[in-house]
Amino acid sequence: MINYEAIERNKSKIVNIGIIVLALIVAFQLYNSANSQVGILSQQEDNELEKNKVVEDIVTLEKKADIYNKTFVKKDLPVVMDIISGIAKDTSVKIVSIKPYTEETLDNYLNASFSVTLSAPSYHALGNFISELENHKDIYLVSEININSASPVGGSEQEKNATDLSVALKINTVSYINK
Repeated sequence: MINYEAIERNKSKIVNIGIIVLALIVAFQLYNSANSQVGILSQQEDNELEKNKVVEDIVTLEKKADIYNKTFVKKDLPVVMDIISGIAKDTSVKIVSIKPYTEETLDNYLNASFSVTLSAPSYHALGNFISELENHKDIYLVSEININSASPVGGSEQEKNATDLSVALKINTVSYINK
């Protein structure tokens, strides 16, 4: 049976234990609620960090695109001829003629081709010319090359060694079309 006398004596202890149990239940509910909110916030933070990374990647790609736009600038014929002539002068190659071809439009780019006939004192000088041309900050590509050596049939050994190479090149330059 119920001992009312024991309950009456321990009434304040029972109330205190009840209050403690109730406080624990409320604290547990608040903890679970706060924990779920922290989880949601953590997930949102991860999503935002991922979005920031995507935005940073887009900014990087835009910067690269701007660099390419500046690199692939359409060059005027006199500028191209000056560059090719300057490289030829630096590498001891003599330009005989430069003939521009019609420009080709490829998607967002313009391909300008030039037929260049030159005279080179040696294969080494020709190689230096092509190397400097293709390594220029503007984009120049040698797409065709035809080399003829005009060595004399007769004559002295010195005349045979002094013969220049006759070279025909097709040089392409690429530029970006701004739309």
